[in-house]
Amino acid sequence: MSDTSKAAFYLRKGIYELAHHRPAKALALLRQSVEITPPSCENDLSKALYWLSIALLRLDQRELAVKSLANAQKIRRQSYARKVYVRNINEYGMLKRPTRELDDLYAFVSIQLSSYLLKKPQHRFGSQSEHTAVLKLILEAWKQLKDSEEFKSLECAEKLLLFRKLKIDFPIFGSYSTSVRYSERFAMNIARASMRACPCGSGLPFEQCCGRVQGLSEI
Repeated sequence: MSDTSKAAFYLRKGIYELAHHRPAKALALLRQSVEITPPSCENDLSKALYWLSIALLRLDQRELAVKSLANAQKIRRQSYARKVYVRNINEYGMLKRPTRELDDLYAFVSIQLSSYLLKKPQHRFGSQSEHTAVLKLILEAWKQLKDSEEFKSLECAEKLLLFRKLKIDFPIFGSYSTSVRYSERFAMNIARASMRACPCGSGLPFEQCCGRVQGLSEI
């Protein structure tokens, strides 16, 4: 049996398991389908990635589900995956929240936590107390940032640029300490950004496509 035939078999089995409310079994099968589908079979690969995102969502692995759905719609721009992606994804390339402020908050927290954990061994917190302290500092910075008048006038692309430039001086946990200064946190002298088209040719803004905010599960 060729890889294409095997991939189609795993895809059918994965969809069958999803239909019978067994997302964990479906996940394993759909991942196999994605792994062995030849890149040249764009329709099949996009379809497998789409159903993989459904299995991940049902298992509440939302960040990985977004990643899978993002890849599916980039492979095939005119597809159901693209429609689902555009309908459910906000301007940051994350799952839409009930309000615009929550969209901003989740993007800010995700960027700051990712920045912190990328410098940590194995990209993990050393303890629950460290996690709590870091999150508290991030939320304090967010409260001051969102209440500023200048921030309220920024567009999404400008907010995203600010979120990535803003650095928090976290305390020392174990052998790790940030080298940046907390005094930089509210520097608003950012270049005017725009929702430019993604260079990958997907047809979406860069911030919603290759420049989307990645979740912690993607580190």
